[in-house]
Amino acid sequence: MDRLSELLGHHVQFSYTALDRIVLNGYIDRLQRPENLVYFFHEVARVVCIEPAVLARRTEPYRAWVRQYTADHEIPLLPAPKGARKEDLVLPHYCRLGGSEGVACVLTSMEQSRTFVSYSPRFAPPSGDVNYRILKSCHKRFLHYYSYVLDPIMGPMSLRVATYLPFNVTCYLNGHSFLAQELTRQGISFRKEDNAFLDVADPELLQSLADQLTPVRLRQRCDYWTRQLAPTFSSQERTDLDLSYRYSLGQIELATDVIFKRSAPLKALFGRAAELGMVLGGADRTTQIFGRRINRRYQGKLQTVLERREEGHPVLRSYYQTSFVKQYEKGDRLLRTETCINDTRHLGLGRRLENLPQLIEGMAATNARYLDSQAELLDSTVDTGQLAQLAQPTLIGQRRVPGIKLHDDRVLRLLEVLLHPGGFIAAWSSREVHARLLQRHRLAEVDYRLSQLRYDLTKLRAKGLVQRIGTTRQYRLTEVGLKLGVLLVKLRTRLLGALCSLATEPARRRSTRNPSDVEAAFRQLDGALNHVCELLGLRAA
Repeated sequence: MDRLSELLGHHVQFSYTALDRIVLNGYIDRLQRPENLVYFFHEVARVVCIEPAVLARRTEPYRAWVRQYTADHEIPLLPAPKGARKEDLVLPHYCRLGGSEGVACVLTSMEQSRTFVSYSPRFAPPSGDVNYRILKSCHKRFLHYYSYVLDPIMGPMSLRVATYLPFNVTCYLNGHSFLAQELTRQGISFRKEDNAFLDVADPELLQSLADQLTPVRLRQRCDYWTRQLAPTFSSQERTDLDLSYRYSLGQIELATDVIFKRSAPLKALFGRAAELGMVLGGADRTTQIFGRRINRRYQGKLQTVLERREEGHPVLRSYYQTSFVKQYEKGDRLLRTETCINDTRHLGLGRRLENLPQLIEGMAATNARYLDSQAELLDSTVDTGQLAQLAQPTLIGQRRVPGIKLHDDRVLRLLEVLLHPGGFIAAWSSREVHARLLQRHRLAEVDYRLSQLRYDLTKLRAKGLVQRIGTTRQYRLTEVGLKLGVLLVKLRTRLLGALCSLATEPARRRSTRNPSDVEAAFRQLDGALNHVCELLGLRAA
């Protein structure tokens, strides 16, 4: 953010970095492998033969409990919608809670997930044990419960529970909901739309609260709801075996939000960033953003794409395998840069929840590198608007004066005459300049009348290039007029022709042993232009 703040800091109201979407996979570590399940049933549950009915006896009581629990507490138990977002269906049910802690709604869904199957061996085992069964891990389609809850600390969150052993759970949380709960608890005023803060009374406190979302706090809230909503085991089974849940990082999104004071600078910035965004694509730049190296064993995406261009809400997205960085406008004043990690190994870290602080550090660095890369391009390629302002009309009182355009020969001829030493050493009148211009360009008075010169002179005065001396009819060039006059006139008449020839006919001149200094300078400029084009990614396909 440092380079972007330096470039556009006066347009920015505040910025912050916070976790957005958080997906944690909960699992009972001692029930994840077939041998773990054999030990549990034989040594803890005291079951001799692990038949399919034994596994089913762990499923049916839990489903019956969910039906009874939702009926007793008048909680809607509904099938999950097909082809629609679950959150849209659940949102009205949160109003039933009235802001208090509880379960708003439970959705049912048939989904693929990991479980175990038990079957008899094809051949009898050497031991002759008639109770011997083979347990195997597999993926099957079976019933899952989505419990949407209102947590006093995390705000709205949901818990997906598999109804078959090993009863894995998935917790869906949002860092912006946590921040809203904390700001409300501390009495800090804010304005939040969807999952973004557009205004807050204390931006520094907002960032401080975002840093307080630690693995310990996430584990506490997930444990709180799994104890209430996940399948339970008997007290004896819990005593004999550790059946508590552990959590791994399934999907993490870290957002860096920049809130602008006005919408216009954001539109101009992101419009230009979208144009230049494709330049960030390619293996070298994408891996630089993620801080990773590529070798021959790499597999997966490595590209930058611009999505939703036709919809009017473009999203700039850079992929690294299944993880990505995306940037887009949210509302009319917020620019969001968001890193989404679907596999923590993409940043060289393990999946355990304890690795979250190191993961956040790496994701924050990725966001910063993404913004710095764009700031580097924007700082080099986006003008601050002076050239565009010259071409725009200017209002003087109720009078509208047209702008100055580079293809306007009359104005450029006038500037060229004014740049003559006699034109900026002393003051002059419009008649004197008119006579000098006709003589210099060998024009007749009918070709360029005095009234036309005074009209063009009005344009130069409106842009601050020429000023009138008091109440007299004498004029002189301003300091800005001297600089812009040289730039517009000399660049067009003296350099653009030669530079165009250099770009379109680079091999027109024959090489000599003693090239002139001017020719050597043009050759050096040609190499510099090629280098700039290469850095900006303007290469031939």
